Amino acid sequence: MSIPTIDFSKLDGEERSKTMALLHHACEKWGFFQIENHGVDKQLMDKVKQLVNQHYEENMEKNFYSSEIAKRFEDKSDTRDIDWESTFFIWHRPENKINGYSNLSEELRIAMDAYIDQLIKVAEKLSELMCENLGLDKEHIKEAFSGDKGPSVGTKVAKYPKCPRPELVRGLREHTDAGGIILLLQDDQVPVSNSSKMANG
Repeated sequence: MSIPTIDFSKLDGEERSKTMALLHHACEKWGFFQIENHGVDKQLMDKVKQLVNQHYEENMEKNFYSSEIAKRFEDKSDTRDIDWESTFFIWHRPENKINGYSNLSEELRIAMDAYIDQLIKVAEKLSELMCENLGLDKEHIKEAFSGDKGPSVGTKVAKYPKCPRPELVRGLREHTDAGGIILLLQDDQVPVSNSSKMANG
């Protein structure tokens, strides 16, 4: 059983109906899917991932291994209720607060802003396609998740460091992501035991 893959390039050709049906099936039966040919610049995605990993190594890694989460292993405490992740969150819309993070490099802030601009276009296109499948006005979902100043857009940057006792933790506990449309950028350039992700909602 494979995760549904929605190819945006097929939406403008003879396979549009088939692609829309697949999207509807993925939303109804799966709740998640992969997207191909989404229009987000591949080099920009790679740059953001590289800069996020660099930021973690320079600013977060040492603090994580001395954090209360990591100390639970030393204390031989119950570790079933912890999430083995190092994270930070950035708000982009309706107000961009990325410049409030003084420890983020200028290069990362610029790259992240450019990435988010492209990602918002993907989210808007997805919401319009979902509305079409549901027989709704194309702006319906966007408006449903918009306040007076427009939709809220944020990025949770999560790094999953190498765990010294992986048999004691489950990685992340069961959870439900908050938000309307969650777009996940998976870092596939590193081992699973030391992976990272960025989720935008």
